[in-house]
Amino acid sequence: MKKTLKEIYNYEFIEKPETSLLKDINVLLNKNIDELNVHDICVLIRQEMFIDISVPKAIEMIKNDHSVGDYYDYSLLVNLSNMQTSLTKYKEQITSLIEILEKDFNTIKFDLDSDKTDYVNSVDNLIKKIIK
Repeated sequence: MKKTLKEIYNYEFIEKPETSLLKDINVLLNKNIDELNVHDICVLIRQEMFIDISVPKAIEMIKNDHSVGDYYDYSLLVNLSNMQTSLTKYKEQITSLIEILEKDFNTIKFDLDSDKTDYVNSVDNLIKKIIK
């Protein structure tokens, strides 16, 4: 049996969660790594929680589908690139991701100009984060 996030991180459930975020966190605590979906990873990345699990999982998801997100296309990429936490630990994984994103850029048909802008800005932000 695989351990849940609650077991891995020794977190306790939030009693009487008053916000949707706190309710989401309680649900996430009951999941193991393989059960985490795109919405779950977006929540963890936005909250910068469980970094050693959420960042590699986000990178894997973005490699499989660059436009993946929960509330809008490319939101996982945007969230990852906007993290305040240092990502230098993940330099090799992010470098590999950037190479794929840059290679695929000219083949993507963006639905919205804002998606294209988000994509370009996110790649630039990721580059800056691993250069530090």
